[in-house]
Amino acid sequence: MLRILTLWAIFFTSALSVELVNAADEGTSESPQASTNFYISDDIGVVLRSGPTNRYRVTGKIAAGTPITILERDAANKSSKVQVANGDTGWIQSDYITDQPTVRAKYQLLLEENNKLKQQVDELAQDVADKANIIQLNNNLQQQVSELENERNILSQQASLQKDRFHKDVFYAGALVLLFGMFLSWVLSRFSQKKRQRSGWR
Repeated sequence: MLRILTLWAIFFTSALSVELVNAADEGTSESPQASTNFYISDDIGVVLRSGPTNRYRVTGKIAAGTPITILERDAANKSSKVQVANGDTGWIQSDYITDQPTVRAKYQLLLEENNKLKQQVDELAQDVADKANIIQLNNNLQQQVSELENERNILSQQASLQKDRFHKDVFYAGALVLLFGMFLSWVLSRFSQKKRQRSGWR
């Protein structure tokens, strides 16, 4: 019976001590305005906890170089409550926080800038290709126009030649008709003279 009472007293004392420590931890924390532009240091990744000391359970992990926002500070335990971009919050040791962009963060920014530049280059290349296609299309159209103009000139020359030939044919036909008329008139005249001679007319 004495052993049971002793164990119960030890358990009660331990539980009371834990509650007092947790109360002390919570009482020493500060709640400043949320501070941005902080990062997890390069050399490690850290775990998020539900409270300011290692006795609290782990709720997540933050990779080195991750941008964070400081929501609260606990000077006594050298801990800070932070939030990452996806909305996760938790406590980490303040020693793992830096206000300078880490190499990983800078590298990530450079990757983003590089991707933007690649996209701009691709857009410019597409624009240049489109312009080159337009120039090629314009050249093709100009060539077609030149070919059509040449065909028009050839057709115009052929039409002019046919017109001249038609005029010549009309002239020759008129001349032949005139000669034939003159010949017919001469023949009729001769025939009329012979007929008068036969009938005694002079």
